[in-house]
Amino acid sequence: ADEFLWENKVAIQTNVTDMTAYLSHLLKCTNMACLTPTQALSGDCGFLAANLYAKSVFGEDALANVSVEQDVISGCLSGHIRIRAKSQGMALSLGDKITMSQKKEQGA
Repeated sequence: ADEFLWENKVAIQTNVTDMTAYLSHLLKCTNMACLTPTQALSGDCGFLAANLYAKSVFGEDALANVSVEQDVISGCLSGHIRIRAKSQGMALSLGDKITMSQKKEQGA
């Protein structure tokens, strides 16, 4: 089966208040590419949605859908990253990378 059957949902927990900066951080820590055109990510509307893609060294594909919202008053970001992969290992390892990077950034 070539379907992306495995899903892993990670909550966004960050001190970053710039959505574009958060997305850049995410791309860097996961080595994923952003499939959403830059023009679609610009603008100041209080939310951001992006589709990411990665291929592991073993040739496994993974997709991630990021949806981030910004609280108007606090500026805090919230939302989810939904990872989908053909193997459970790929879905889980990407989720772990994101979780670890968020913990590191918060000084835990």
